[in-house]
Amino acid sequence: MGKKIQLEKRYSKWGYIFIIPFLLIFLVFHFWPLASTVYYAFCYLKHAGNTHPQFLPLIGQPWYKNFVEIFGSRSFHDAFRNTFLFWIGETVPQWILAFWLAVMLTDRRIKMKGRILFKTAFFFPKLVPGTIWEMIGIIQVGAGMFLMASMMNGFGIMPEDMEIFSSVQFLIIVVTVFFQFGITVIYAIAGITGIPVEIFEAAEIDGANRIQTFFRVTIPCMRPMMFFITVVTIVDGLGMIDIPSVFGLFDTFRRNLTLMQYLENQAFLGSYAYDRASAASVILLIIYGIIAWLVYFFLLRDKDEARLRRQIRKERREEKHSVSGI
Repeated sequence: MGKKIQLEKRYSKWGYIFIIPFLLIFLVFHFWPLASTVYYAFCYLKHAGNTHPQFLPLIGQPWYKNFVEIFGSRSFHDAFRNTFLFWIGETVPQWILAFWLAVMLTDRRIKMKGRILFKTAFFFPKLVPGTIWEMIGIIQVGAGMFLMASMMNGFGIMPEDMEIFSSVQFLIIVVTVFFQFGITVIYAIAGITGIPVEIFEAAEIDGANRIQTFFRVTIPCMRPMMFFITVVTIVDGLGMIDIPSVFGLFDTFRRNLTLMQYLENQAFLGSYAYDRASAASVILLIIYGIIAWLVYFFLLRDKDEARLRRQIRKERREEKHSVSGI
């Protein structure tokens, strides 16, 4: 018995040794920049030549000065509104399309052929971001042809009635859905295929149709994957910068600024206000956490398990009170 314990201790140390490279990389390239960003949010650090951060209370300034400047900025309000508009506008159709395709590709009753080809085709835009320029041309040409066809056929549709389909906001949402839904399809397929087949067979025997099976069986059984997909969607949606930046080339007045673009403008594009950029990063991190917690608490957590834990805590408190009363 003693030799077995010594052998386990000798082998267990290798786990700590193997984790040292990851721990060092994490501390140097992730934790230290994150901690520095939080610290700079409460410092005075403006302009490229100012490399010595000064803690705001030490120079007679309130610690929340950078946050007050950000919340008082009209650009931040516009960026906040645009980010949530784009995020909600692309998330709803993306999820509908992605989960519908995932269910079709994994349904045993359909037995669709060429599933691997479809999965590759859906994921391909994510691998080749250069096709964004092709998408811009296709959407603009398609919108123009639709306008001309509508007016020529005498439907009574005026050009101003269709301006939304050629607006920068609509193009950003459509192109984002085109690029993001493929990876969501892959995640959804992974979650669905991880559910035991016997559960679907039982639902089929009980007479559940496809809609009932999806909402009553598939979604509850893939709750961990749903939480992962939700977090990824939040990170991608609130942190979008590439597609809005490309379309920003056609937006002279910067009316479609997002939070990440606002952060980039503060930090690099002429302002070099690293303190305000750090404060904006902290605000964005808090928004991430709040939304993820709300989604988990109201949609993805196991309410029965939470109710059981509350009941157990209540019984323990009652038992403790009864013992103390004795």
